[in-house]
Amino acid sequence: MKRGFCTVTAGILCFCLLFLSACSNRSGVQVNGTPIDKGVVLYFTDEVRKAQPDADEATLLEAANRKIAEYVAVNSAFADRGLALTTAEKAEISQTVNALWRLFGNYYTELGVSKQDLQKIETSKAYQDAVMVDYYAADGDEPVSEDTLKSYFNENYIAFQSITGFLTTADNNGNAVPLSDAEKSALTASFEKIAESINGGSSVESQASTVENTTANTETVVISRANTNYPSDFFAQVAAIENGSAKAFTTGDYIFVVQREDITDAERNLFATYRTDCLKTLKGEAFEQVLEAWVGAYTVER
Repeated sequence: MKRGFCTVTAGILCFCLLFLSACSNRSGVQVNGTPIDKGVVLYFTDEVRKAQPDADEATLLEAANRKIAEYVAVNSAFADRGLALTTAEKAEISQTVNALWRLFGNYYTELGVSKQDLQKIETSKAYQDAVMVDYYAADGDEPVSEDTLKSYFNENYIAFQSITGFLTTADNNGNAVPLSDAEKSALTASFEKIAESINGGSSVESQASTVENTTANTETVVISRANTNYPSDFFAQVAAIENGSAKAFTTGDYIFVVQREDITDAERNLFATYRTDCLKTLKGEAFEQVLEAWVGAYTVER
């Protein structure tokens, strides 16, 4: 009997230790009564601090709570709709997490965010894309036809390869200063020559090494009109180039040689690859309002 009592006691002790271990990863934050992992809370808290470095604590707390509530709302919507990620999507999440952990693992560790927490965050981002696709599907809540989406893609996206040069250099103090007129003229002439060579049958890849201090995209890049990673008039400049042709042009502190590619090429079917991105560009703001309504059903308690 004593032995049995000890066995039961040991089992209870083991259960308690496991329970305490599980609880140690809880943050004290709950959404609609469900505990949220500590690392997830710390991740979102850090995100809002970086986005609003001058905000007061009350503002930061409100912003963090909003992100936490959206995280739960998205995960719940994904489950409620019976959605599933593809093998390719799961692989992409793993690649993203591994890359982030390789670069910023020490930072996340010091923050209190584990690799598993990061996996949950990136998975939730994929869930949000999947929910949005489902929401605007042909049989969804607010259907967007395939023809509408394709037309938007063809009119508001460009595909290209490019070589980028810089119209500035660094002085002895490391400050950016404009090139001299002679240097600009020489660089412009070399870029125009590169464009001529590409139009004559050469490739962007083979021409990329012919001029120093440049960067090159020798594989197809696809961007939307709304992309902010390029100068404001970049899209219009490239859209004016005939498909298959190359042109040199300057904008801001940069000079480009861009070979435009046919975004509508049926054989390449770039639309299929960028369909979700296209939907986000077209309906992203509207879907944010949908999410806002869903988030209102979730209460964050600390």
